[in-house]
Amino acid sequence: MKYFLSFFFSLLVLCSDAQNDPIPAHLNNDIMQKMGYIDPISKDWVIPAVYDFCRPFGPQGSAVVFLNGKAGFVDKTGKLIIPHTFDDAQNFNEDGVAIVRRVGRTDNYDGHQSTNDLFAAIDQTGKLILPYVFRELNDKSFKGTLIGKMEYRWGMVSIKGKEILPFEYHMINVHGSREVAILRKDTLLGVINKDMDMIVPMGDNMARFAGNRRISLYKDGLFGYCDFEGKMVIDYQYAQFAIFREGLCVIKKNGYYGYIDTLGKTVIPFVYDGGEPFVNDTAIVLKQGKVGMINSKNEILVEFIFDKISRFYFPKPPGGFLLIKRDEWYYIDPVTHEITAWDTLNTDDPNLNQPTKEQMKLIDELKKKKEEEKNDDD
Repeated sequence: MKYFLSFFFSLLVLCSDAQNDPIPAHLNNDIMQKMGYIDPISKDWVIPAVYDFCRPFGPQGSAVVFLNGKAGFVDKTGKLIIPHTFDDAQNFNEDGVAIVRRVGRTDNYDGHQSTNDLFAAIDQTGKLILPYVFRELNDKSFKGTLIGKMEYRWGMVSIKGKEILPFEYHMINVHGSREVAILRKDTLLGVINKDMDMIVPMGDNMARFAGNRRISLYKDGLFGYCDFEGKMVIDYQYAQFAIFREGLCVIKKNGYYGYIDTLGKTVIPFVYDGGEPFVNDTAIVLKQGKVGMINSKNEILVEFIFDKISRFYFPKPPGGFLLIKRDEWYYIDPVTHEITAWDTLNTDDPNLNQPTKEQMKLIDELKKKKEEEKNDDD
């Protein structure tokens, strides 16, 4: 049985659906020791550390725990509700279904498949509701259905075992809202809704989800957009694919960039030489070789005097911005948009939103350069 690598542990904790759920933890905070669950506030043990590995609790109030190479399920009191009989298992989803895996025989490996394992699905009593016949199985699907792969093609089945879509597709991509899905068969793509109606016929249209309930389509070398009902809301007129964020999409037209809304109306004129999507009502744009920032009203938040502006989010949202003007570095607050010289910041302050590792590397190089210049002056 292959468990997740330990450095993913903190990421798994963050994925817990409820902040008050017990969270997985290692005994003595040592990744080499057993795991159990602790209270997220008091840090007291709620479920003893007796397991080899623990997943966070899922939406049905149960969690997958591993012991001696097998997966089972416990509730929030620590009671074992489904025995350790599976080689691998995922948490129960909103439909009350969990995907389980059986490790395949290595002496019967099919070189055309990425794995020889087989997948099935169980209900909350541990009963198999879909047999071990799937090469792959996932629940990123319409309500009450699962997407499965048999042999070399994808299809869709209900959680009661009825075939919803035949196993003849190369791809089935269900939108996170569980309302529509993009299908690919050979080189043709189409879009269906949750009622299995074909709202965009199969064709050479390069269908892609484009944010804000829009689907990008391609025809005769140009891109347009339809809604989740299949209605064309923005005609085929743009030379490149782009996504909507916060209701706006940066588009190139006649050599310049501007922003349109989800109905195709120009909100910010096509006067920029480059642009990025909006995040928290701010967008980084390029004009006449210099970078600045605007809001969704096209008001200038940062003048076009910088050579580069980078957005960062860690260690906590909403992050901040790193601005570079020649060898001068600045920090801009993501809320107040106040600009501060980087050298005046306490970069060791844990409350300061720090840049990415790549940006920190550049900062360290700049600090080293300035330190060398200072030593030369001394």
